Amino acid sequence: MIYILIIIALFILLIAFNKRAVPVFLYHQVNPISNVTPELFEEHLKIIKKYDIKTVTISEYYNNINKNSMLLTFDDGYYDNFKYVFPLLKKYNIKATIFLNTLYIMDKRENEPEIKDNNTVNLEAMKKYIESGSATINQYMSWEEIKEMYDSGLIDFQAHSHKHTAIFTGTKIEGLTKKDKMEPPELYLYRELENNYPVFAKRGEYSGKAKIVKKEFFNIFKKFYEENIENKVTDKNEILKKCQEFIDKNTEYFSDESEAEYKKRIEEDFLENKRLIEKNVGNQVKFFCWPWGHRSKETIKVLKKLGVVGFISTKKGTNSMKPNWDMIRRIELRKYTPEKFKINLLVARNLILGKIYGWIS
Repeated sequence: MIYILIIIALFILLIAFNKRAVPVFLYHQVNPISNVTPELFEEHLKIIKKYDIKTVTISEYYNNINKNSMLLTFDDGYYDNFKYVFPLLKKYNIKATIFLNTLYIMDKRENEPEIKDNNTVNLEAMKKYIESGSATINQYMSWEEIKEMYDSGLIDFQAHSHKHTAIFTGTKIEGLTKKDKMEPPELYLYRELENNYPVFAKRGEYSGKAKIVKKEFFNIFKKFYEENIENKVTDKNEILKKCQEFIDKNTEYFSDESEAEYKKRIEEDFLENKRLIEKNVGNQVKFFCWPWGHRSKETIKVLKKLGVVGFISTKKGTNSMKPNWDMIRRIELRKYTPEKFKINLLVARNLILGKIYGWIS
């Protein structure tokens, strides 16, 4: 009898808390060569309409919403968001929020690009940045396109950092670089794509204080490795041991970022991100989306002093109608089939099921 009562009680709770959570979905690129194609994304929008769920922007969420609401969010600001996503949002009258990396955005588009994957896009942009100090690239939306989207009333634009780069967090060697597998954050840190540089732990630039490595050390290390270890030592553990010994003997190339330097770096990057969005869009920037989802309690304090009221993460789960604005949770699916999208949507709009989903994830 007691088990039946427990089941009934749980059933009542699930019904009572249905449509009382706010799912937030995360996308990056939507194009014919990405994980989410325009056709697949349209299926997601049809599901939202089928269940009569109201979409809101992050600013509307903060200012109070009704139950049975959700958010669609896009990180970075790729051109396909304008070319493919925007027409579909207009077609179904659905709202979204896009978090922008402003270093890469040009004023006006001169020609329509052949869309590329985001790693290729950001490598090209970072190479340009290192060579010239400018990283604007036509694979991102232009300010002219962004303004058109904002003026539609369907899309909000908020902060995602200016550069979206990384910092080193330690000097314990984890491996050696392979130039054909290096990604944009590594190019930013090393300043060139090369084999046999030391791989150190890294995180998003907003995640805390950095371990500073003088750039000349990388080629000093590379020379040491190729002359003393490569093709001479075969055991992986022994290779890492000898490399670490060399690193530890060259401490003059390493330093710890001070508290003041860390805060100055964060403030300058964020304020430039905020300035460019507000100047070109005409809105208020009050929300910050963590690059790579790398969060920091200390950075939250810094950004709150600069006017940020909400922080958007990549932590899975759902949110209440009066959420924890220090950590808005989002759902990103590696295989975004309509069935998976529907299941996650229906689970995450129930406050109890959504919280359980977050704990499990």
